[in-house]
Amino acid sequence: MKIAVVQNSPLFGEKEKNINDLLKMMESTEAELYILPEMSYSGYQLVSKEEAAALADKAGSDNIMRFAEWSKAHGSAVILGFPEAAEDGKIYNSSVFITPEGEKHIYRKSHLFYKEKIFYAPGNTGFFVKEWHGVRIGQAICFDWYFSESFRTLALLGADLIAHCTNIVMPYFQRAAFARAIENKVYIATSNRIGTEERDGEKLTYTGESVIVDPLGNYLVDAPSDKTGVFTAEIDTKLSRNKKLNDFNDVLGDRRTIFYK
Repeated sequence: MKIAVVQNSPLFGEKEKNINDLLKMMESTEAELYILPEMSYSGYQLVSKEEAAALADKAGSDNIMRFAEWSKAHGSAVILGFPEAAEDGKIYNSSVFITPEGEKHIYRKSHLFYKEKIFYAPGNTGFFVKEWHGVRIGQAICFDWYFSESFRTLALLGADLIAHCTNIVMPYFQRAAFARAIENKVYIATSNRIGTEERDGEKLTYTGESVIVDPLGNYLVDAPSDKTGVFTAEIDTKLSRNKKLNDFNDVLGDRRTIFYK
């Protein structure tokens, strides 16, 4: 399967423009699955709960449906991060996996970072894997990576690929992706944004460098830190489903959970 990570630089609150820009970028490069950043079209840096509520979208909103319609028209799946106004009345930092067949799978961020704890409810979906076109795909959002249990759980659920939507400001995940990939023998596709937001006296600078890492730790994509673009790679499930290191060791089978307390 040919997958793409989309690296953009959204303007805070300008949802229509940001969506237009994302769809135009996706048109420029053909892939079967496109992975977009966390908060891909809304901007990230909130200053109030009221602002969070105003920016949030329902899963069936016009904004999400634009991606669903694009997916159907192009026969490609899309995974994107967005602020979700959920049916339970809460606002979540979420990602949605949209298929051309019309399915939508919502994942809500399990590990909230920094001031996200003020504006969003902790995710309640847990981790899960969905199969599409023969590839088992798990979703994660940004700071989830910091907890090795997140990616290990997705690997134990059978993920071939972890679609990781991010707005990374810390400098080291892109290198840590190597460890997450090889310890689980999975593909990791991290879509990060670039640019700077400065609001209410605080400046956040996003690190770009979107990556696709294979189960052997090879960087199939290592995007620049300061340029937008769509970056692609081919993935092969035969590599992600072979958990053996050699004739004697299996990265999942050798786990001794009796000692993991």
